[in-house]
Amino acid sequence: MNSTQPSQAASLNSGQEKEMLPIEPKRILFQAIRFWYFIVLSILTGLVIAYLVNRYAAKVYQVEASIIIKESEEVSGGELLYPNNPLVKFYRNYLNEIYIIKSMPLMERTVSELNFQESFYRIGNLLTSESYRTLPFAVNIISKKEESRLFFKFQVIDSTRYKLEFTDQAGDHTEAKKFGDQVTINDITFKLTTIGPIDEEVIERDFAYSYGTPLEVATVYEKRLNAEWAEEGAGVINLTINGSNPKKEVDFINGLIKNYQNYDLEKKNLAATNTIDFIDTQLKSISDSLNKAERQLEVFKNKNIVTDLNSEALRLYQKVEGLELQKTDLIIRSRYYDYLTTYINKSNNLDQVILPSSVGITDPILIALISDMMKLQTDIKLLTRSQKLTNPLVTEGTKRMAELKGDILESVKNQKSVDKIKLDFLNAGIREIEGQLNQLPVAERQLVNIKRNYGLLENLYVFLLQKHAEAGISKASNTTDIVVVNPPVANGPISPAPVKNYLLGLSIGIILPFIVFVLLELLNNRVQSKEDIEKVTQIPFIGGVGHKRTDQNLEVLNKPKSAISESFRALRSNLFFFLQGKQKGVFLITSSISGEGKTFTTINLASVFTMSGKKVLIVGADMRRPRIFGDFNLDNSTGLSQFLAGLSEFDAVVRKTDFENLDIVSGGPVPPNPSELILHGRMQQFIEIAKAKYDYVFIDSPPIALVTDAFVLSSMVDHTLFIVRQNYTPRDLLKTIEDFYQTRKITNVSIVLNDIYRSGPGYGYGYVYGYGYGYGYGYGYGGNKGEQDSYYSE
Repeated sequence: MNSTQPSQAASLNSGQEKEMLPIEPKRILFQAIRFWYFIVLSILTGLVIAYLVNRYAAKVYQVEASIIIKESEEVSGGELLYPNNPLVKFYRNYLNEIYIIKSMPLMERTVSELNFQESFYRIGNLLTSESYRTLPFAVNIISKKEESRLFFKFQVIDSTRYKLEFTDQAGDHTEAKKFGDQVTINDITFKLTTIGPIDEEVIERDFAYSYGTPLEVATVYEKRLNAEWAEEGAGVINLTINGSNPKKEVDFINGLIKNYQNYDLEKKNLAATNTIDFIDTQLKSISDSLNKAERQLEVFKNKNIVTDLNSEALRLYQKVEGLELQKTDLIIRSRYYDYLTTYINKSNNLDQVILPSSVGITDPILIALISDMMKLQTDIKLLTRSQKLTNPLVTEGTKRMAELKGDILESVKNQKSVDKIKLDFLNAGIREIEGQLNQLPVAERQLVNIKRNYGLLENLYVFLLQKHAEAGISKASNTTDIVVVNPPVANGPISPAPVKNYLLGLSIGIILPFIVFVLLELLNNRVQSKEDIEKVTQIPFIGGVGHKRTDQNLEVLNKPKSAISESFRALRSNLFFFLQGKQKGVFLITSSISGEGKTFTTINLASVFTMSGKKVLIVGADMRRPRIFGDFNLDNSTGLSQFLAGLSEFDAVVRKTDFENLDIVSGGPVPPNPSELILHGRMQQFIEIAKAKYDYVFIDSPPIALVTDAFVLSSMVDHTLFIVRQNYTPRDLLKTIEDFYQTRKITNVSIVLNDIYRSGPGYGYGYVYGYGYGYGYGYGYGGNKGEQDSYYSE
């Protein structure tokens, strides 16, 4: 016993490996050929759907445009006049340009300028499409609440009237109106007017109007717009957008590019504009003081004879004037530091600060810190437009911004300390010269003081005028770096694609039926063929029996030349191999569940042995549901149960049939303990007597999966036939009999596939016995399944 276990385990593994293929491809292909009309219908349906889609689906067009962002190294007019002017050195982070062009402020501005928040629609029988600036109507909104929306339908009655349909909180409304009448719907007051002649084309046609907020429309366009670099390292951005109205999409791309160019120019001019405003403020305060100094000098010269300085006074004046000029630079720096400190502490737009180099401050550390702050502020704005505030990049950027502010304020503090040392030094030099000036005559001393004050203010004024001129020239010479390479153009419709849709409809029409066939195959857990049996079990397969078309079980006896009779003759020949030369034999016929054809197989297999001249006995061992006697027009008054109970002898329970050499023993009256009767020694005695009097004995037993009678009987017979019915027996029950076989609970067993009514590739034994005999009984697909069930009921 132990020596056989490895081979048994190997057999089990082999069976499991075979079972891994859940479907039979040949069977699926055969079903496709069989139900070809279903595939043809599916293909026609797919093509019809493709036609309807091509005919009625709204056409979608793709609009494409390309823009180039010029390199910042290109020389502008401002740089030619002032090579070191920082106002023309515009900083640009090219990685941000995609985000900028798709930013909501830019989108919203474009939508508002083009008035895309309102749309007119033509309502057709099957399709509603937008009419972009082709209808002779306009809606003038008189008043509305913020974030209000409007939608209504209307039908033109004639050139002066229309029928209005709308829905509000009170329900649906239909009203007759004149063009130009004031209407109020959902807090929006408007007038529907005509802007052109009303022709026959629009009369009695249905239209619709919708109005939304620019933000809502901009959000839709932001999702539809695709912006990407033409290739890595290039400065060209490709813009594409898909829509059902190509002219409208072309206008949108043009408007977006225009606003993007304006944004770029505004960004470049921002530093110059802020510098000019700062300088104008300073010039205004200095101008008054300068005018006062000029009048004071004029009055002094009119009252005094001395109008020029002698050589000593002139020398001292020139010396103090040089120191005052240096002091002028420190005054401008001090005012800028005050502006910068206030701006950083109070302003949120830190990317709009005036650069220190624009007022003559060249400290590299401060310039670098402010440049980093401006770049970081721009990046944070872009991130907050497209990301949540909880984004780690935004959090990290905010933290970095606070650090930069502190560094800039610390740098300003240090610069002020340095400038204070310089200013103290200059003031000391000026005091020393003033001491020398005190030795001059009073008139000359007064003249020097007046000229000193005037010169200081004049130098400040000239310096600021120079910076103002530089900023103005820089602003005037700035041009946008955004240049259109390929203007927006609408290509042919990309959707629907007729050829693609027809191919898709054809493909789905072909694939869908196969999916149905595969699903049916996967969901069907019934045995279909010899191959299904061999995938699950290692039990030998002995043969198959075709489908019978009548409701009687005496197929072989009544139609000895039928195809089914030939299949039982083949089974008879195969059974001789299991007898191993014995001249007599006892066979047990069983199955897993009721209805698989045990009784039918028992009667007809016994019949072919009888027709060969052998003396045969049929035993109905199913004492719970005895029924085999009915096929021979006998009663069940006596039978096996009486013999096993010791109430009758063998000859008393044997019944003769109308056929020569064929006797039967029915189950007899139903006993209360059929399993215990079979276990009794009289069952073995019964079989021994039967073997002595008959050549072959066929025992019809109860289903093996329901009761244990067949296990007991299998040890008393020469061979057991296990009946499996096509498209009836669950595959899982084959695993049960396989376990019995591998564990030696049942031996000398083989499998018969019964009721083969499906034939063809993948159905294995479906072609057997009937294709070449010409007896008029094939096994094709005929027969009603409900009738089949009744034929084999047990």
